Amino acid sequence: MKRTIILLILSVGFLSFNENHKNSTNKKLTEVELSFIKENYNWKAEGLLIVNFRQPKSSCHYDNYKNLKNSLKWWSEFYSKMDLENIRNIYVYSEGLKAKKIIDSENHFTDTNDFFLNLAFSKDKTCYGVIIVNEKGEFRTKVGEYINKDIEELISQLE
Repeated sequence: MKRTIILLILSVGFLSFNENHKNSTNKKLTEVELSFIKENYNWKAEGLLIVNFRQPKSSCHYDNYKNLKNSLKWWSEFYSKMDLENIRNIYVYSEGLKAKKIIDSENHFTDTNDFFLNLAFSKDKTCYGVIIVNEKGEFRTKVGEYINKDIEELISQLE
């Protein structure tokens, strides 16, 4: 009986530590998809691209398009604590019309053809997410809220 309980505990522990996080994925873009991103989001020479994605309002439990200017200040402070050398960092909005005041096609973009929404977020009921892509088209996503440690971890997986 003791042996069975110990085996059960070890099995559960092993399985829980080895399961993939539901809100984090590892995938690779096709050449066409990679070219699409480079052309539409001004990704030129940097080794990595960070896409901070804002979900449609209908996927979020609050109005995630309210106070976008204040949100920009928060994001600036968030990323100021990180080393982003050779990394392009952009913000993509699923609902471009709601974000039109800050979309500048330099660092803030609308989600052209719902590319990022369909790529990683279409089935999620979250407000935010992040996608980090390397030059080979390999990418990692984090769905939902994220912190500096999450970004650093995803970057390290792709370098």
